[in-house]
Amino acid sequence: MSSHVPATNIVRYWSPPNGNFVKINVDGAVNLLIGFRGFGVVIRDSMGDLMWAAYKGLHGMFSPKATEVYATIMGLQIASQMGHRSVILEMDAKEIIMNLQTYEQSWSVEGALVDEVRGLFNRFDHISCHFAPRECNQVVHLLAKQALLSQDFQVWLEDGPLKIYDVLANDKLFT
Repeated sequence: MSSHVPATNIVRYWSPPNGNFVKINVDGAVNLLIGFRGFGVVIRDSMGDLMWAAYKGLHGMFSPKATEVYATIMGLQIASQMGHRSVILEMDAKEIIMNLQTYEQSWSVEGALVDEVRGLFNRFDHISCHFAPRECNQVVHLLAKQALLSQDFQVWLEDGPLKIYDVLANDKLFT
């Protein structure tokens, strides 16, 4: 039985998930001058250890909201493929969290993407969604910014790029 409980708990610092939950952090970045978007996704376990990280650059005029939702879709798909059944999704996009809670139909491109995220909820036994201010979402923010610079798709299992090691260590220190 699937339990859909998107919540709006506001966190002030990154914290590891409890028990058998994994935490998915997502973020998007936009460079309007060159028409390029990038997003990052990080999945961590209850010890705060990195399980999976990625960033991807996208050409095109996607809205910032669509970019964040693309990151969300990737994070949920990967967590599902990894066999996780209990997840916490965190992002710094309050509007998307609210859209996920309302279950209202939207005919916009972003609305269709939000509907896809809601469909992915069915892959999990337990899922909750939380707003996380950028200061407690730094690891994935760095990855999203890197996606703008490299314009490619990078994936790491268990070990991320050196660029995020200090932030990962800092997150674990204060949990």
